[in-house]
Amino acid sequence: MASVTGITLFREKTTVHSFSFDAGSEGNAAAMSIRSNRIAMTLKAPDVTETVVVRGQNIPSTLRCAAMVVETFTRNPLVFRKDDAVDWADKWENRQSSYERKFVPESWVSLHHAGTTLFSTNTSRHIDALEALAQGGDINEQLVRRVSQTLFGRDEEFVVQHDSQTAVVFTPFSSYHRAAILERRGGRTGSFAVSVHHPPKPKKSVRYDTFIHFCADLIEAVNVRMFLERIKAMVEENRISGPPITPAQVQAAMDRRRELVAYVNAFERANKVSYRPERPELF
Repeated sequence: MASVTGITLFREKTTVHSFSFDAGSEGNAAAMSIRSNRIAMTLKAPDVTETVVVRGQNIPSTLRCAAMVVETFTRNPLVFRKDDAVDWADKWENRQSSYERKFVPESWVSLHHAGTTLFSTNTSRHIDALEALAQGGDINEQLVRRVSQTLFGRDEEFVVQHDSQTAVVFTPFSSYHRAAILERRGGRTGSFAVSVHHPPKPKKSVRYDTFIHFCADLIEAVNVRMFLERIKAMVEENRISGPPITPAQVQAAMDRRRELVAYVNAFERANKVSYRPERPELF
C-alpha cells in the first residue's frame, strides 16, 4: 500500500548578488532572485521510495499540485518509473481554477523528481539548477553558492541569502490527518490547526490528497476574503494602491469565495473536522 510521510510547506526566498572586479563591470548585481513555496515529499510503497519536490508561487496552488502528486502515486506507485511519461500539464489544467488562470497570471507551479524538472508552468533555469543539485534535499546557502558558481562562473564573488520559513505542516496519524497552518495578518503571524478524523471501520479512511486539497481551498478562501477586505478599505478611504483592480475582478473574487466556501462546507458536512483554536473567518 502506498503511503506518504508528513509534509511541510516552506516559504523560501533565495537571493544571490554577484560582485565582479573585471574592467568595465558594474559591480553589485542581483544575479538570482527566487521567491516560492516548496514542498519535498517522500512517497513510499513496497519496494518503492520516491522523493518529489513541488514548488509554487502561492500556497494554495502549491498544495493542490502536491495533492495531485500524492493522488497519482497512490493510484500507481510506479508512476515515476514508467517509460511512458505522465501528462502532468493536463492533470494540472484540471486542477487550476478559472479565476486563477484569468486574474492571477503570476501564479505558477513546478514538479521535480530525482533532479529532473518533470513539469513547470513557468520554466526557470535557476530553480531547475537548484533542484538538480538538491535531489529532493533541503536548500541551504552552501548549495545555492555551488549552483551560482555553476551558473555564473567561479571567478565571480557572491553574497548568498537563503531564508526558509515553515508555513504549513501536515501530519498523518492512524485515526486522523492534521494540518498546522501559519497565517499572516496585518504584518503579524497567527496560526491555527485543522484535523479530519477517519470514520470507524469498515468505512474508508479520508484520503490524504483529499485533505491536502481541502486545506488549499480553506487557505485560498481566507486569502480571497482578505483581498476583498483590502479593496473595501481602499474604497472607503478613497485611496488606490498597487496595480489597478477592475470591477470584473472584484466580482470574480466574490464568486470564487462563494465557490471555495461551498467546497469547505461540503467537506465539513461529509467528515468530522475540528479546528484549534477556532475555524478561520471565510466571510
